[in-house]
Amino acid sequence: MHAPWPISSWQVSYTGTPAHAAVMPHRGVNAADAMTLAQVAIGLQRQQTIPGGIVHGFVASAGEAPNVIPARADASYDCRAETLEDLRELQRAIRACFAAGALATGADLEIHSVGNDYVDLHQDTTMASLYAGAASRLGRTVSPSEQGMRGASTDMGNVSHLVPSIHPFIGYNTNNATAHHPEFTRYGTSDGADRAVLDGGLGMAWTALALAADASHRTSLLGRLAGRQTGPTVN
Repeated sequence: MHAPWPISSWQVSYTGTPAHAAVMPHRGVNAADAMTLAQVAIGLQRQQTIPGGIVHGFVASAGEAPNVIPARADASYDCRAETLEDLRELQRAIRACFAAGALATGADLEIHSVGNDYVDLHQDTTMASLYAGAASRLGRTVSPSEQGMRGASTDMGNVSHLVPSIHPFIGYNTNNATAHHPEFTRYGTSDGADRAVLDGGLGMAWTALALAADASHRTSLLGRLAGRQTGPTVN
């Protein structure tokens, strides 16, 4: 069970050389062109992108005046994949796209990671079953899928490599409004949203009580904890 998905976030910058765009453009190194070439390369790379790989981002700045060759271009980009191994493969491909922009224009490239990579979530099956039972007692309909929300990412995945963990999802009515869209926010203050918060917290509390009160659960949990590795390698 590996969900949500691993993700890495980057700040990408090209540094070029400013020059007057009409008088001596040949003396400039166009950082905005480097960013454009990288974006085109990423677009062409999508056909060969590893299945499940997702790349998304935006350009924050690329020049200050139309008559000056842009000496700086900055962007924020995310890479997501279904497993940590797939994420590493996707990162290598997308880094090459950014390197292509620098190579073609002569601009200098910098890629800085924003925090640590989020790795894949390893749901603990025993804890998940206990939580599902608690949610059912609260009147919740429990999905048979243990994969969670596809495409979502969280640092809980990193925690789950160190200690037995779960990261359940709980829903409420939004009239089919899509997450991250403005209309979705209107339902965040509804009675159903408040109920979801209370049910989620109570379900987690009941899960913790079940693990603590049952000797067999405690012993099994401590055994799974002892068997964990030191955790995934992140940037």
